[in-house]
Amino acid sequence: MGLPVRHQVVTDSEQLKEATDAKHWQQAIFIDVLDNLPIKQVLSQLKKQPITVPAVMLANEYDEEKRLEFLAQGLKDYIPAKSLDLLTMVVKREQQLVTSLQSLEQANKLVYETNKRNELLLDSSKDAIAYIHEGMHIYTNPTYIKRFGYEEDEVIVMSIMDMISDEDKDKVKALLKRQAQEGTEVSEVLKGKTASGEEFEADFIISSAIYDDEECVQLLVRDIGDQQELMKKLKEVSQIDQVTGALNRPAFMEHFTKSVEAAREAKHNAVLYMIEIDKFTNYRSKFGIADCDVLLKDVATWLRDSCDSSDVIGRISDSSFGLMLSATDKPPTELPKKLLKDVESQLFEVSGQTLKVTFSIGGVPCTDNEVEPSKLLLHATTAAHNLQEQGGNNFQIFNPSIDSLLNDEERKIYEEFSLAREESNMTLFYQPMMSLKGSPNKQYMCYFRYKLKDGSWGLGEDIFPIFEKVGIDADIDRVTIKHALKMLAKDKAENNSNKLYVALSPNSLLRDDLHKWLEKLIGVAGIDSANLVLALKGHTAQTYLKKVIELKASLRKLGVPFCLSGVETDNAELVRSIKPNIVSFAPNFIDTLKEHGADKVQQVIKAAADIEAKTIISNLEDASTLAQIWPLGIDFVMGNYVSKPISKLNYDFADSDF
Repeated sequence: MGLPVRHQVVTDSEQLKEATDAKHWQQAIFIDVLDNLPIKQVLSQLKKQPITVPAVMLANEYDEEKRLEFLAQGLKDYIPAKSLDLLTMVVKREQQLVTSLQSLEQANKLVYETNKRNELLLDSSKDAIAYIHEGMHIYTNPTYIKRFGYEEDEVIVMSIMDMISDEDKDKVKALLKRQAQEGTEVSEVLKGKTASGEEFEADFIISSAIYDDEECVQLLVRDIGDQQELMKKLKEVSQIDQVTGALNRPAFMEHFTKSVEAAREAKHNAVLYMIEIDKFTNYRSKFGIADCDVLLKDVATWLRDSCDSSDVIGRISDSSFGLMLSATDKPPTELPKKLLKDVESQLFEVSGQTLKVTFSIGGVPCTDNEVEPSKLLLHATTAAHNLQEQGGNNFQIFNPSIDSLLNDEERKIYEEFSLAREESNMTLFYQPMMSLKGSPNKQYMCYFRYKLKDGSWGLGEDIFPIFEKVGIDADIDRVTIKHALKMLAKDKAENNSNKLYVALSPNSLLRDDLHKWLEKLIGVAGIDSANLVLALKGHTAQTYLKKVIELKASLRKLGVPFCLSGVETDNAELVRSIKPNIVSFAPNFIDTLKEHGADKVQQVIKAAADIEAKTIISNLEDASTLAQIWPLGIDFVMGNYVSKPISKLNYDFADSDF
């Protein structure tokens, strides 16, 4: 019928209690009478929901007399089960009621909060404020009493005319009359008179008001010159949530929007967190609104004490707080981890009972994307709500620029990597290459690895295409190169001389500053640049041929050898075009050799020999394959037959069987 419905089927009282404890429902539909779940019991349970839940009965055997009976019990309607069109109309009608009640509840909350704020303003206002009915005072705030110099009991029985100098009494009468006629705020500078007879000049501002459900006028007596300070104070008070002392939602959103704009302009890291209190609905049902207000205040105080003074906290909804870090060097996961850990040992007291609270925290980086602030808040809120549906007591960082590019499985892999990256759990493994021609070179292929959730060092499935998707493959290359240079520097200090091969991604190739960055780092490391070899896949080289030739030329000036890796047997022309220092054949080279013989691979081997490039075969797994490779004139081989990748540069090349 075009109505979106999120439903749950309930067949007994226990299921009903679990459902109503878990969330707020908007409508209930009875599918005939259940013997084990009386209608009265259900309606009694539904009354405990914050908003009335209208219930409708679908009758398989419709009876008009039963309709009256069920309506008397509290059902909103009783209709034939087959009348789906009628059911649609009834549901729409009742939904209008629910929506109206929700709006009313929200309005009542706003009125309640406004009244509390007004009381605070009246009692703490620097201005003298009074409410006047038919010329008599019915309320005066402390400042008003102090300003005119009377006791509170005296003022209540006095009229407004007693507070005005004789020469301005006609003016105040005219002012009151004008306000009554126009119904708007009016003001005029008049002379007031204190109990001692002293006169003073002030702005008398009169407006319509209601006090204790009685129509009256509000009189605000503001000393001239204090208005600017008062407006500042009023603004401060109007921005505070009266229950928690945190910023209210409008004030927080204003601060949040300005902070995002400033962070993007200054290129600072900014992060928004949405902190949801888990099971808050249950607490409110158990302890009531007033006691839960105390809990909210205590949670807000604890959050302020647990965060930096520069972090801004706001109350966003009944049970959620927004937390804005405007300029931070911390990883996005650091703060939510700390909050979840610290709150475990924090005890809150509600209605004399000790309570342990948990959070569901959704975070979203705000700087490295162009998403509107309101959508950033939505992303953080959605992440927090999803965590609550999974049981809560957890956090999730949503990155709009990343999450939109990855599917669920890829996102899990990337999150595992991100955790390892933030904790600096990244390293290199090294696979040794054995010389078939007696070369003294000790060389290794470097493999990037990070710590997985099970504690082992490895890679998530297809992680490198994920790096390319989110645009960090070049950053990973630089991490790998830095680590390789560090190992080469350590090697040199120990009088060793190893060569390390590091693979480049397509995005590294496209960065124009690679050779300058590399030159600087090699200089700092103080190593022989020939001991660092940069490798690029053949299929990438074919796509960016001009860039590859430029890269090779810049590397030659630095003295860094260039390796063309993953070379296929039909890539002879590519090898001749690029003229790399080293050619590393694709893993299927051995399979081609076994299946088709040496003739199939000779052309690409000859192309490498013509440009005097060293050659490498990978994936060597057994001695029988080595016998086939030996006559081809290959320089180096690597694979599990030589050695699996190892965590240190400690392979004993002299103790091999070659």
